[in-house]
Amino acid sequence: MTVSTIVVRPAGSRYEALLLAAAVVVTVAILTVYVRTQGRDESPEPIYDWQVSAFNTLSGADQAVYNALYTVKDEIPYIYDDINMWNQPGEKFRWPNLEHFQEYLLPPFYQDTSWEQNGSLQWSLYEPLPEGEMQGSTMYLGTDGLLPDQGSFLLVIGHVHAGITNNNSTVIWWNAANHVEMPESGFRDGLILRGWKEVVPYSGDQEVRRIFGE
Repeated sequence: MTVSTIVVRPAGSRYEALLLAAAVVVTVAILTVYVRTQGRDESPEPIYDWQVSAFNTLSGADQAVYNALYTVKDEIPYIYDDINMWNQPGEKFRWPNLEHFQEYLLPPFYQDTSWEQNGSLQWSLYEPLPEGEMQGSTMYLGTDGLLPDQGSFLLVIGHVHAGITNNNSTVIWWNAANHVEMPESGFRDGLILRGWKEVVPYSGDQEVRRIFGE
């Protein structure tokens, strides 16, 4: 007795394979369009006339001072909360002054060897004191550096009370002049008219490309 085997193929197997291939092609096409239109944008961020790049414009001591300011700018509001923690009812809230920064060893205000190497900028504080709790633009001015071609810095902290929470916005400004006076306010347009330029930091990817190249 002879046994024979017959393979029966599904009637629609070829049709199903074509549908699967078409689905794969459509999926790849959709992903390609999405990546091109919604994917990561590698174009450089714009720098306006009233801004300067932290790494393309600043150098030497100015860049070191900026790096220190950028590192500690978000710590200052915490120091503000710390020194006002035990205020009595009706007592005005005050921003940390230069003596507080010496106690907290906070660069670039702290007068150590690094401060001397970076030009010994003379820092001063401007704080608005309206009735009630303090709101407005608090400013720290660093000027009169001892190094050649050294500019001046202004750290502006916008402080607003919203209910029981405090909102702070910090902006670092740079002026090419070695000596400047404390501005009357921290409003952007007024600072721009007086030669101040907002310092724009690089993103992480831009900084990597700056150091290691494309």
